[in-house]
Amino acid sequence: MSHKPYSFWLTFGLVLVMLAMAIGGCAPVAPAASTAPASEVPVAATKAPAAAPETQVVSTKLPTELHIAAIFASTMEEPYSVSWMESFKRVQAEKPHGLNITLDYTENVFGDSAAQALEDYAKTGKYDIIWATSSYSDQVKPLKAKYPNILWVVSGSGNQPLGGNVYMTYTHRNEPGYLLGVVAGMMTKSNVLGVVAGYPSDDVNDVINGYIDGAKSVNPNVKVKVTFIQSWYDPTKAKEATYALVASGADYIFAERLGPFDACAEKGCFALGTCVDQNYMSPKVVVSSELVLWDPLMKSIVDAWVNHVTTGQAYNAPTEPIWFGMKDGGSDIAPFHDFESILPANVLDKVKQLKADIMSGKLQVPYKVQTPPSD
Repeated sequence: MSHKPYSFWLTFGLVLVMLAMAIGGCAPVAPAASTAPASEVPVAATKAPAAAPETQVVSTKLPTELHIAAIFASTMEEPYSVSWMESFKRVQAEKPHGLNITLDYTENVFGDSAAQALEDYAKTGKYDIIWATSSYSDQVKPLKAKYPNILWVVSGSGNQPLGGNVYMTYTHRNEPGYLLGVVAGMMTKSNVLGVVAGYPSDDVNDVINGYIDGAKSVNPNVKVKVTFIQSWYDPTKAKEATYALVASGADYIFAERLGPFDACAEKGCFALGTCVDQNYMSPKVVVSSELVLWDPLMKSIVDAWVNHVTTGQAYNAPTEPIWFGMKDGGSDIAPFHDFESILPANVLDKVKQLKADIMSGKLQVPYKVQTPPSD
């Protein structure tokens, strides 16, 4: 056995040590235990994890403008149309959802002319909501699928529930009609009341029946004579009907259509107005008016449009009519103006109490749409 010099073994040992260190450097190293406090968030977790697909919400930015078109069956002087426009202006000023709302409209259209007006608005691509304020479901039906991104609205009697992107609304007035009937029933000297109305349709019949029920609730002996002029707007015909009612003994006339006030002034009797506060038209004749307030209806329609554009969900209109009662802001009675100091305290107190009962739900005014009887 040969003996290597000491220097050889020293060099050989150093080589082995270096080789071991090189091999050890390639092996995985166990992580050191964290010394960070438990409340600290590890650096790797400072980025939020991507949301799971099922938790993602698809949304579209809400536009700043909402464009509405509307059609009306009668002139814009007709109180029902006036009430719609007054509500629109209030909602427009309120700017729900921060929206700047514009309106274009056409009046005095029905049947084929209404169908043409609706499609003319739709095919421009400008309008988000098209509101047909009367019995227009027949005209809207062929357009709903053709223009699925338009929210359509039909209002009032004679419409059919179409669902989808067609919303059906009503403006029931039985509650304020009841309160006006109480006034007339307590104030009449002849025990004969008159009504001048348009057509015997659901949203006309309900307010007249409310008026009759209110009058008879405080005066069982009262008779109520009802005349339908078979027109939505014919002031001359309404005036002539008023003369006939006054001749039959009526001293309070519920003017469900425009036209009776001049006749009442001539004959020395009193009137109750419709849809809007009409006291300004004849301050010595119009004691009060039943008010149609479209505001909550309009806001609910705007909400439906906002939901559609911000979620991408298809419109899903209910098949039942949408309407709001007095306690929900859908109707009211106008102030008594100068009659506040003329009407007896017991009449004012009675109306105030009954209105409070309606608002609280204590008094449920019957909702009747059958053609009212004429005594």
